[in-house]
Amino acid sequence: MGDVGLGMFRIAVCDDEATSLMLLTALVKKICEEEQIAYELVAFSDMKDMISALSNTIPPYNLLITDIMTDSVTGIDAAKQLRKYSERLDIVFVSSTAAYALEGYTVQALRYLQKPVQLEDLRDAVLQSFRKQNRIEELLVSVDGVPTKFPYKDLLYIESDTRNAIIVTKDRSVPLKKKISDIEKILPEQHFFRCHRTHIVNLDEVERIERYEATLKNGMKIPISQPQYNEMKKRFYKY
Repeated sequence: MGDVGLGMFRIAVCDDEATSLMLLTALVKKICEEEQIAYELVAFSDMKDMISALSNTIPPYNLLITDIMTDSVTGIDAAKQLRKYSERLDIVFVSSTAAYALEGYTVQALRYLQKPVQLEDLRDAVLQSFRKQNRIEELLVSVDGVPTKFPYKDLLYIESDTRNAIIVTKDRSVPLKKKISDIEKILPEQHFFRCHRTHIVNLDEVERIERYEATLKNGMKIPISQPQYNEMKKRFYKY
């Protein structure tokens, strides 16, 4: 999913509980290595040290994953201080309680994860930040031997036509000599969902969901398979 050619992805992890810090650090490393993301990672056990290190740092950090409650400074207060230096820093809060989730929005937190942090939830957050920071906002595929870019915002859905796939945008349909399963692997999971064995839909284009069918904003109907129906609803509501 990642691309080492996009530049170093700088990550800071902060937690004053030694076990939690070790676990978070290990999970982040695992995700970056599995997704082939070139990264630098620094771990902090003290929030004040973290604030000092991240303030005015050049190049700046891309992502901060931090506990929201520590003995010295709260994650919210730390984020407010860091926001003075960087609006681009993505912040993911982790906590054993959801009590402070709403406060996270006051500092434009990217995500709020509850402990114990699940690997796939953390993976989604890391990849969301990575793609956002590196502006991966388009699908690059070969069309008749020519590398062609399709901005995500223009994609409606991808449809399988026996052995090949068809990319359907807002103004054209483009056949590819590529399996739909191969395209599924390179699309961001938070924006696209394979709702049927023959269809991957752009969740941003879905207007509403009815039983076994999604209606797009332009009125087009997309099938939802019975096994994927409940998951499609969850993904759509979450999105």
